[in-house]
Amino acid sequence: MDFSQQLTEQIKGMERLIDAESGAILFRHPSLRGIPDLVVEGDGYQLEFIGSTLLCLDIQDPVAIARLLAEPVKSQLPVGV
Repeated sequence: MDFSQQLTEQIKGMERLIDAESGAILFRHPSLRGIPDLVVEGDGYQLEFIGSTLLCLDIQDPVAIARLLAEPVKSQLPVGV
């Protein structure tokens, strides 16, 4: 199982909290507590890890994430779409 598959599996068991005003989404490990060993920040998101376990995924800007995910798809669309 590669790293992206591991993250996908971990996210399935996480609590999901949504801020109705801002649209921010927080996925949080339900039983893991502590200070993260690693924090990865990107455009509109932050991942926090303890060891190889995902502690939380904080999506502050869902629109930025959508743009990020759309980039690889755009290159495969026919011209004019």
